[in-house]
Amino acid sequence: MVNTKIALKKIYGCRLFGTKNANLCKTILTFPRSEFLNKYRNITHIFFFLILFLFITGGLSALSGEFAGLGFEGSANTREGMAFGGSLSFGLNLDHRFSLGLKAYLSSDADMVTTLESAVFFRYYLPIKIDNLFAQVEMGASVFFEDDESYPAFLVGLTLGWRYYVWKEWYIEPSVRFGYPFAWGVGITAGLSFDIAALRQ
Repeated sequence: MVNTKIALKKIYGCRLFGTKNANLCKTILTFPRSEFLNKYRNITHIFFFLILFLFITGGLSALSGEFAGLGFEGSANTREGMAFGGSLSFGLNLDHRFSLGLKAYLSSDADMVTTLESAVFFRYYLPIKIDNLFAQVEMGASVFFEDDESYPAFLVGLTLGWRYYVWKEWYIEPSVRFGYPFAWGVGITAGLSFDIAALRQ
């Protein structure tokens, strides 16, 4: 079985510090599979219990709506160059400033490394003159596939983006993100805002 720490050092330590010599790469935070899965399971349980709590208390009826989107992104999920992939996201508007949601992203460098990310995100629309400019914190997991092996790592990142409505409830969102272990990513999402509670009436 591949050594998770060594594998991630080779890809992401060297990717960030511009060298292929693993001995010169920065050691980064990884976990044995069992410990990682237990910690990640706890994070996802907290999120889904929060959603369940909103249902039980009737909180979802007071939400400002929901949204879903499909995205395309280029990122540093690779040894060299760029990796490209697509994302799927779903969010709940807690009010006109805050949103909570889930995001999945699959990318490949078309050579050696394929990456699957899943994350919980918390979004805040900034109170400035530019409408719908937002900052988004993401936390979850990345799983890397290379040479018939897979190895996991925690994911944490910050996304800056802008939602622009092109027609009625349809929107696009250009964004840039930074974090660990993907380093950086630039992409665009197309999506739809809707209100399930209103549709039921």
